[in-house]
Amino acid sequence: MRYQDTSAVYSASQPGQSSASLISSHFRESGDTTDSTRDDDEAHLTSNMSRQGGTEWGAGDGVDAERSGASPRAKRRTVRYAASPLKKTGTTLKNVSRNLRRASLRVVNFGGLGLEEHVRLQDADERDEKKDEDEEEVLDEDEALPDLTKTLPIRGRTLGCLGPHSKIRLAMYKFLVYPWTEPIILFLIIINGLVLTIQASRPHALPEDWPDDVPPPPVVGYFHRWEDYVLFVLFCLFTLEAFARICVSGFLLDPEVPISTFFQSPFSSYPDITRPPNTAAEASFNIARTPSLTGNHSQSQLHRGLSVTQRLKQFRKNLARPFALAHHSLATSQPGSSTSGSKNTPSRARSDTTQSKSPMVEKAMAGAQHMHSHIRNPPEPTFLSKALRSDNPSDTLSLPFRLSVEDARGQTHRNLPYLRHSWTRIDFVAIVSFWITVILASAGAEHSKYHIGLFRAMSVLRTARLLAITSGTTTIMRSLKTARPLLASVSYFVLFAMILFSIVGIQSFKGSFRRTCHLLPTLGEDEIALDQNCGGYIDPTTLETMGYINANGENASPKGFICPLGQICKENDENPEADLESFDVIYYAALQVVIVSSANGWSGLMYQMMDAEFFVSCFFYIVCIIVLNFWLINLFVAVITNTFSAIRSDTKKSAFGAAPLGPVVDENEEGWSMVDGRRVAGRNRIRDIYENIRWCWVFFALASLVLQATRTVDISPMHAEILDKGELALTITFDVEIIIRVLAYLPDWRKFFYRGQNVLDLLLAVGSSIIQIPAIKHSSVYPWLTIFQLMRFYRVILEIPRMKPLLLAVFGNMYGLANMSLFLIEINLLAALFAVQLVGGDVKAGELIDFGTLYNSFLAIYQVFSSENWTDVLYKASVPEVPLRQSAIVVLFVAGWMFFANYIVLQMFIAVINENFDVAEESKRSRQASHYWASHRPQQVRSTWVRKLNPYRWFKAQPKAVEVELPSNLVLPMQKALVQDYGLPKRENSFVDPATRRGGSQRQYGAKSTLRRLQRLFAGDITAGDVPLTTLRNTRRESVATADPVDEETERHLEVLAALNNEAVDVEELNDALYERRAQKADFIRDHPTYDKTFWIFSQKNWLRKICQKLVAPAGGDRIFGTPHSPIAHPIFQLLLLLTVIGGIVVESIATPVYRRNFYAEHGQVRGTWFDIAEGSFALVLLLEFVIKIIADGFLFTPNAYIRSIWNVLDFFILVGILINATTGLIFIGGLSRITRSLKALRALRLITLIDKMRSTFESLIISGIARILDAALLAILYMIPYAVWGLNIFAGVTNECNDDSVSGITDCINEYSTGFVNDGDSFTYLVPRVWDNPAPSTQFSFDSFRQSLLILFEIVSLEGWVDVLGVATSVTGEGQQPQTNAAVANSIFFLIYNLLGGVVIFTLFVSIIIGNFTSKTGSALLTQAQREWIDLQKLIKRQRPSKRPKKRPTWAIRQWCYDRAVHKHGWWHRMMTVLYTLHVIALMTQTFTPQHLLDEIRNDFFILVTVVYVVDIVVRLFGLGWTSYSANGWNIFDIVVAGGSLFTTLIVRFNTGGFVIQQLQKLFITSIAFKLVQRVNSLNKLFKTAVGSLPVILSLLGLWVILFLFFAILFVEVFSLTKWNTGEGRNSNYSSMAKALVMLAFMTTGEGWNEYMHDFALDYPRCTIMPNGETDCGSIYWSFSLFIAWNLLSMYIFANLFTGVVVESFYYVFQMSSGAKSITREEMRAFKKVWAEFANPKTGYLERANFVKFFGKLSGIFEVRIYPAEYSVHRIMAFAKDPQNRHSLHEKIVEGYDFNKVDAILSGLDRAAIKRRKNLYNRLYHEARISHEPGKGISFTNMLLLLAHHKLIVDREALVLKDLVVRTETNKLVTDLVDFDRVQSLLLMILYRRRYLAQREQARMQQLGMYQSDIPAIIVDDFPATPPMMTRDITSPGQTPIHRFGDGDTPALISPGIMQSPDMSFAMDTPSRRTLQRRQRTSDLSMLSIENSGRLDGSMSRDSRSGDEDDMVSTMQNSMWSDMMLEAAEEDKE
Repeated sequence: MRYQDTSAVYSASQPGQSSASLISSHFRESGDTTDSTRDDDEAHLTSNMSRQGGTEWGAGDGVDAERSGASPRAKRRTVRYAASPLKKTGTTLKNVSRNLRRASLRVVNFGGLGLEEHVRLQDADERDEKKDEDEEEVLDEDEALPDLTKTLPIRGRTLGCLGPHSKIRLAMYKFLVYPWTEPIILFLIIINGLVLTIQASRPHALPEDWPDDVPPPPVVGYFHRWEDYVLFVLFCLFTLEAFARICVSGFLLDPEVPISTFFQSPFSSYPDITRPPNTAAEASFNIARTPSLTGNHSQSQLHRGLSVTQRLKQFRKNLARPFALAHHSLATSQPGSSTSGSKNTPSRARSDTTQSKSPMVEKAMAGAQHMHSHIRNPPEPTFLSKALRSDNPSDTLSLPFRLSVEDARGQTHRNLPYLRHSWTRIDFVAIVSFWITVILASAGAEHSKYHIGLFRAMSVLRTARLLAITSGTTTIMRSLKTARPLLASVSYFVLFAMILFSIVGIQSFKGSFRRTCHLLPTLGEDEIALDQNCGGYIDPTTLETMGYINANGENASPKGFICPLGQICKENDENPEADLESFDVIYYAALQVVIVSSANGWSGLMYQMMDAEFFVSCFFYIVCIIVLNFWLINLFVAVITNTFSAIRSDTKKSAFGAAPLGPVVDENEEGWSMVDGRRVAGRNRIRDIYENIRWCWVFFALASLVLQATRTVDISPMHAEILDKGELALTITFDVEIIIRVLAYLPDWRKFFYRGQNVLDLLLAVGSSIIQIPAIKHSSVYPWLTIFQLMRFYRVILEIPRMKPLLLAVFGNMYGLANMSLFLIEINLLAALFAVQLVGGDVKAGELIDFGTLYNSFLAIYQVFSSENWTDVLYKASVPEVPLRQSAIVVLFVAGWMFFANYIVLQMFIAVINENFDVAEESKRSRQASHYWASHRPQQVRSTWVRKLNPYRWFKAQPKAVEVELPSNLVLPMQKALVQDYGLPKRENSFVDPATRRGGSQRQYGAKSTLRRLQRLFAGDITAGDVPLTTLRNTRRESVATADPVDEETERHLEVLAALNNEAVDVEELNDALYERRAQKADFIRDHPTYDKTFWIFSQKNWLRKICQKLVAPAGGDRIFGTPHSPIAHPIFQLLLLLTVIGGIVVESIATPVYRRNFYAEHGQVRGTWFDIAEGSFALVLLLEFVIKIIADGFLFTPNAYIRSIWNVLDFFILVGILINATTGLIFIGGLSRITRSLKALRALRLITLIDKMRSTFESLIISGIARILDAALLAILYMIPYAVWGLNIFAGVTNECNDDSVSGITDCINEYSTGFVNDGDSFTYLVPRVWDNPAPSTQFSFDSFRQSLLILFEIVSLEGWVDVLGVATSVTGEGQQPQTNAAVANSIFFLIYNLLGGVVIFTLFVSIIIGNFTSKTGSALLTQAQREWIDLQKLIKRQRPSKRPKKRPTWAIRQWCYDRAVHKHGWWHRMMTVLYTLHVIALMTQTFTPQHLLDEIRNDFFILVTVVYVVDIVVRLFGLGWTSYSANGWNIFDIVVAGGSLFTTLIVRFNTGGFVIQQLQKLFITSIAFKLVQRVNSLNKLFKTAVGSLPVILSLLGLWVILFLFFAILFVEVFSLTKWNTGEGRNSNYSSMAKALVMLAFMTTGEGWNEYMHDFALDYPRCTIMPNGETDCGSIYWSFSLFIAWNLLSMYIFANLFTGVVVESFYYVFQMSSGAKSITREEMRAFKKVWAEFANPKTGYLERANFVKFFGKLSGIFEVRIYPAEYSVHRIMAFAKDPQNRHSLHEKIVEGYDFNKVDAILSGLDRAAIKRRKNLYNRLYHEARISHEPGKGISFTNMLLLLAHHKLIVDREALVLKDLVVRTETNKLVTDLVDFDRVQSLLLMILYRRRYLAQREQARMQQLGMYQSDIPAIIVDDFPATPPMMTRDITSPGQTPIHRFGDGDTPALISPGIMQSPDMSFAMDTPSRRTLQRRQRTSDLSMLSIENSGRLDGSMSRDSRSGDEDDMVSTMQNSMWSDMMLEAAEEDKE
């Protein structure tokens, strides 16, 4: 949220280059090469100097006219220079016409354009706002509209018989391309919607007295009213339109795919038709990222037969051939994209037929290209041409979802066959459904004995196209479509979890809901079934507890609720709600799990199950809520917010509207004085006066609200007159203000209308004035119109501090909110139309929801959207349909709508508000730079209040009195030296590798490790965090003494690099600050000697103080002169405190008020009871801790005073409370009052202060963001206040009702009436007095006063009970009249608006703020998408572990077979087990309550079979891998436990020998086998691993929440455990014990019924009893309202939403499907692990330096780094060049059977530029691996993955945050130096060897000529050229040493230190020793690496780019660092 404006500018030069940039130039850079940024500024920090901050640090300066939006200035000019009225009228008509065309294009869409094009087609009025008045020539807007004659080419043959010249087809073609066809179809669709609305608005619910057992009357025939005839005609036209589309485009098959493909054999082999990449971006993705290794599959498979798997793939491909599309997207390859690289790159296989490989059709391309060119390549860059350009490769990896968006564009930019487009598929379903409806209705089968309403309902879907009628709603659907793949994968994961819970529910609870108490006959009537669930009853004769009677008449074991005497517990024939509410079958159980996961309606189910089963049944429901609702359902929030945020940053537009993002409003800018972007000079005197008195009208706005808030239901005439006159006076006052404000703008009064607030105030003033007209004022509409007066209150809100920016943030994106609200209303209306057609006429009237009219159905659908009591709607709609046989469809529809509306649409509101809180993408990098700059400046220490009040500051110093034991040679002014020994821990210890640290700790003896764990528990991790790059400073001389001549240089580079490491610098700066502060403190202690004496008694030498200091840690830093706390005594003391606190909580759990009352009743009123003694002991221990702490460090004015720690302050308040409770408990028997007893709850808070994890969680999640949360709460209250007054005006006095429904009003509500609650009130009746009172459907409420109105609005803002209040309001008939159901349906508008703005916006505001707190706390708020993706990719990588499989394959044949089964993840064995687990899950789902003996036997035997095969699988894998490798995987341990347990328990149960416990264990083990699917299915596994990855944060949050639960549970138990039960309480739902209180708090966390219980426990006298001895069963209004509201706010609004924040933050990296992480599939990772296992040291787990080259040479797939692709390896080239006849012919270039013509052909196909890039990348990677490895060990698995990711997956400039980029830049500079060094060294060696070779050759020549004489010196003229030829040896390629001659700017190859052999090498060259090439160390070299040397920084940028230039080679050789080496080489040559 933009509370502050950061305008700091930071510029620096930070060069450096990522190796990923070497992969492909067109992959990273767009076509626009004009980059205005500095070359040496990779971080682009200087971009702020020239512009306001671009999208990227490397973005250009081009301004997109469309993106920039309608500036206020442009709007004003348009108004000022308006056209003539006639011309304006013509323009308006033209705009209307244009808008109609655009709307028809969006809705009807003949051209088959994708949703992105619809966004481009904005409405004309939006576009006109963007014109400038200086623009004289405006292009015709129609040019932007596609020409259908171009987008609908006639091609191929449709329907098998209509060719390109068919008359029918050409006629249909003309019909479609006619300009007015689309608008006419749009008009017909609108008429269709209107007719359906009129038809559905006529009441057609069944009469209220319709018998339940009588079906609705049958309906025969279709035509009954005029609407049916209109619909018939409309669908005839729609059918014609569909036929025309099919004729032109084809039905299912592409027109150019021949029908004959249907008749080809699917088993034959056909040539594979390669589909070019769907987009240029995809092509570049393939070139850059996909492995070239796969390109040779077809070659390698030519020589052998196809495997079974390949045959199946071939069969599947052949089946899909007829459905292939014969044309591709309109995307064209970007000019300059590499073509040579793509020919070896295979196209990606698609999973669906729409995207299958197919030949391309050029004429379709050409026909559509002209229309497309305007949209994609306009004169000025536009939204589509830049933001969503599919051929813009620069963003391929920059944002998530990019590839899926581009691929979707490729599929939708074409003229698809009819059924290959999503909208036309919906049309087809609607049209076919309509004709089926006509046939069924005509035959009388639609509404006869059974109902078939589905087809009539689906015919409504034709109107779904109207969802795209505005550009805003189209944008929302486009955004949803983008998120669809991710939403689908999350849905599968959630569905799998729901299935597991459903299976557990069947096994545990089948048949439980059938058991209820039955009232035994007493007066001759039948046995009456009650609603109370039970598990037993009391036998009336023996008075023993008996188990329930099952269906066979036998008694089971008793459990749950025991029916009292006179009742019996029996199993009924069916479950509640017509069998829908049960766990008897999988689909009913799944419905119950869906209900529980919705967190609404689940508490009733839980308590019913607790009554039917055991109390522990509640755990199933609570765990289900936590896992599904708090954890997994929040994945939908993560997907929605992340996707929409990505769309926003991608398109620079809101994801909720086509309009560009508006400029950020300055909070301090008042705005109305701004004209044309500049502040107008205040020359107007009236304006100056108004500025000074403006606050008066704010006061009047407040007065207006306060005046109306004083209204009550029984208002006096005088009071009413004051209200009327006051309102009139205030209205006149505001009218005067408007006049003054208009005058203030004179002479240019038009400027008054430029500001939105002026227009709003004018409307409010006019509206308030009009309603003062007597005719309106005295009408029934007036209370509704008072909203004009109440809306003035917004001015008061804007004046409250911090509210204005928050209000602007919430409603700043008003366009997006309006679009989202419109979309919600549209989709609700569509669902309501569907529901009316489906169930209308089947439901009885008489209740709020009856689906009788469209509006009633709309209310029902909206109620399901809000999820409040949505099960009422579910059962209301589905129960009547059970006998009509369509209940399943109704249940699926209602549950599906709840799922979609609640989990997706509602979360989109979170995304809307979150969009406003997001930092703009374009300002993120500048904000990062500002933060980076600020973090490197010294912080000013603030003086605390303790320091300010310290009296020693005013005392005179007495330095002589101090005795400080310091070394004699210490001089105090040397402040660093003073405290050197008391500083931070030694840095060497801080940077130990975590694995080493873990290994060391495991070898410690048990006691010490236990103490360390305790220390971590109470004090957190002592060691500092690892600073990775400082490990590079470790000395390597011992391990690699003379192995590498560049090690000295490397060491010096590394020293500079580590010095530049920010974290190391930060630590040193922290040290400096700490030294300074400690020195000042030491000086102060020296000057004031008594300052360090606690109580002026205990000095640092005192033995008691020393002991105390060993026990407790100091507050406010370390003790300077005291004794540090003991690492042994301190944890033990803390453990004793923890055990004491836990003991106190246990004591309170036992000694509840009920227990104490019974104890005193049994033993009398005695003192000194065990619980009083325990309380006293607990208080004494805490008091002892307090005394020890203040003796050790003092209380107030000492260096480490007690109150210097916030946690000590909290401890102190807890101690005071505990002492008050303990003392009053000992003095007064039973305690003094509720207040003192409630102080017992404070003990639970000590758990927070004791445990470090709880402290940090509480601080980071609660304290850090509490200010913004309080802001949101204040805004919510301020929103409710005017609404409460409005509700008071409308509903005061009209909602009251009589408790007897039969009376007509208050006059009849007298005397008594007869009622009852058994058998619907017909049996056991009794008389009750009639009462006229406030309604109480669930909780009593009214709008009779402002306080009551505000209370009920506060209650329903949590969405709890709002439907009950809605039901009362819609039943109002008038004051004093008895309400009638649905008598005033219009009143529902009040609650719909309130619910939408309050319940949705306010509630989602809390979620957004908490997510915002998380992102700001974690630092991700300022991260760009690319940076976030890199962080998420790091998480993904760090979660990987190397496989522990044996290094060598076993030799024994049997074990070999077992080993192969274990390691082959896609072999037949693995797949068989996956199929078996799937069948196992299906078998689990077939369990039912009703016995099916044969099926049950088969199922049990199948379970035994699965378990046995499972055990066999474990034995096979264990035998193949060995125990060490097998046990390394946690899943394998899970297998052993589950398989062993399953086999053991299943065999016992199978032979009927197990008891209850064994049966339950067997169910648990059998169900646990289903988890194996999570391991086997990639998508589930990825989500599961990520879920486990977020567990630590979730568990810490849960731990903090449990503490809060305990605190409130003790409070509720102490205050309310003795309160009398009311209507809501029951046997388990009360506060009589801790367990019941915790369960109550758990379900109130989800908002279930909290307000009902609040009113129940506000029970007051005289409705309760007060005993003479003070005992009472009353509640308390104050306690009740305080506790329940506090718990509701803390738990429901804050903690439940904290889960959302945690999940959104933790789960982000699952969703980066289109970033680099996409390519790291499980298969890629397995391949990497396999290569790692081959070369890594099995003992250390590290890859040693000697194996680097071998390792790199073996990598494949996404990690491939070899210089030459695999198909160009020597053995493959030679295999290809092998002559079939094995000839030898030199003139044909055939040598020893090898055809070198083929070799030349292959080598000529090499892309030299690509090889050059690959070589450069390889060398950089190799050298970075060299400097990253740990001496003596190597490089770790994770570090190697991260290294490869830097070089292969990301572009450092985009992906790294500034701090890391600075470090990475230095690393890259070092790598560049080493690469250059290696090149020069290789060159020198080449020169040396060439000289030796020439000398030896000359010597040999002389010997041959007889001229050689050893004793006579010879003068030899060396013909060595001045510039040696550029020849060097390339040993970086595995095992190959070809000689390359450099020319044409080629890059010289590099020589790596040492020769590495390769398995592929057939010939090698020895490398002579280079031990003499030792470089002398020169201090001057270090200056080259100095940061201050800007020339050095600038120069290093271009090193890679100049690497192939000969001049650069010479200049590099002349560098001072390498000139010595040249001299040394020359000297060696002389020797």
